[in-house]
Amino acid sequence: MADPIASIGQVIVKHLPTNEDLIGGIKKMCAENGIRYGQILSVVGSIRRLAIECVVVSEDDENDFDFGPPRVIPGPLQVIGLVGLIFENEDCEMVAHVHGTFSDSTGSVYGGHLLEGENPVAVRLCLVIGEITGVRMIEKMDGESGHLVMHVGQL
Repeated sequence: MADPIASIGQVIVKHLPTNEDLIGGIKKMCAENGIRYGQILSVVGSIRRLAIECVVVSEDDENDFDFGPPRVIPGPLQVIGLVGLIFENEDCEMVAHVHGTFSDSTGSVYGGHLLEGENPVAVRLCLVIGEITGVRMIEKMDGESGHLVMHVGQL
């Protein structure tokens, strides 16, 4: 069976205001423009602080992985890059799963999975989001692995 084929629909460009949460701003931007499935295409800006999780080897099973404890890095930090998808969970709620790379004023670099509600915009942040059309993207718990996995199907 062939993989589902998607297209890029509308492309939205928006400036997120100072103190707006990065993940919350992405979700609001998508909701206001009717985007159910999408991807981050580009970003320029800075955040006041960074709250991330990183993948670690599971304490319960050395062959499995989990997220380590959250880390908070004080800012301001420059956004070097963001990658992420917008999709739905099994309850049809919007999810923005975002990973990012950031640098501080000394040039130290940090990266990981961003935590919602914990990454406020500093001076400015401009986002470009591309809508993904023609497919349905639902994150579901996989009984075999015990992890959330993306299920993509043709619309």
